[in-house]
Amino acid sequence: MLPTITVFGKTIAMYGLMITIGIFIGVILALFRSKKHDISKDDIIFSSCYGGIGLIIGAKLLYIITIIPIFVESFDLIISDITLLLHSLSAGFVFYGGLIGAAVGYYLYCKKYNIDFPKLIDLIAPSIPIIHGIGRIGCFFAGCCYGMAYDGPFHIVFKNSTVAPNGVPLFPIQLVESILNISAGVMILIYTRKPRRQGQAIGIYIIYYSIMRFVLEFFRGDAARGIALNISTSQWISILLLPIGFYMFLRVKPKKISQ
Repeated sequence: MLPTITVFGKTIAMYGLMITIGIFIGVILALFRSKKHDISKDDIIFSSCYGGIGLIIGAKLLYIITIIPIFVESFDLIISDITLLLHSLSAGFVFYGGLIGAAVGYYLYCKKYNIDFPKLIDLIAPSIPIIHGIGRIGCFFAGCCYGMAYDGPFHIVFKNSTVAPNGVPLFPIQLVESILNISAGVMILIYTRKPRRQGQAIGIYIIYYSIMRFVLEFFRGDAARGIALNISTSQWISILLLPIGFYMFLRVKPKKISQ
C-alpha cells in the first residue's frame, strides 16, 4: 500500500516507522503508569532497552526457524546465489519470538538490578498489544504478514507490494489484528484501573492474545508459517502459552503461616 515515504529527501520504511511510533507510545504509557506500580521511570526506560534488544533477537531467530523448510526445499538455488540467502535472513520477524525475547531482556534487567520482574511485566502489559497493534499497521503498509485470498467485504488489493501478491483480493488480516491488539491494550488499561493481584494483567493479555492469534492464523496467506501437523508455529506457541496465561491470571498466592 505504502511501503515507504520520503521526508526531506530521505526514504523511510513505513514498517520500521510504525514500530518506532508504537514503541514510543508504549514506553510513554508505561512511564505515566510507573508511579502507580512503584517502579522508577529510569528503570522503565533502561529495562525497555534490554527488552528491545531481546525483541529484535528473538523475532529474527524465530523467523529463521519458520523458514527452515523453505531453505531445505530451495537449498541448491540458495547456495548458488548468496544474495537470496542474505535477503531471506533479513526479510522478516516473528512476533512471538520478539515477545519471548523481550521477556528475556526484561528478566535479565530485573535480575541484574534487583527489580520485581512480575511487577514490571504487569506494568508494561497494556503497552505490549498497543505496540503490536501499531506495528501491524506497518505490516499493512509494507504488505507483509498478508491475509488469505478473499473477495468478500472489506477485502484489500495490493498493487505495488514486494511481499504480498499484487492484484489479488486478500483478507485484511493486518488491520483486523491491529484493531484487536489495540482494543486489548485499552481493555487491560481499564481492567487495571483498580488494584489487581500481581500477574493478572499480563495473564489476561497472554490468554487474549493466544486465543486471538490461534484463530487469526487460519486467515493468514503468507508462506512462512512453519507448519507442523497442519498447525503453524505461532499456533503451537499459542497452545503452549494459553495455560501459562490462565495460571498467571488465576493463581492464588499462598498465605503466610504465622510463627
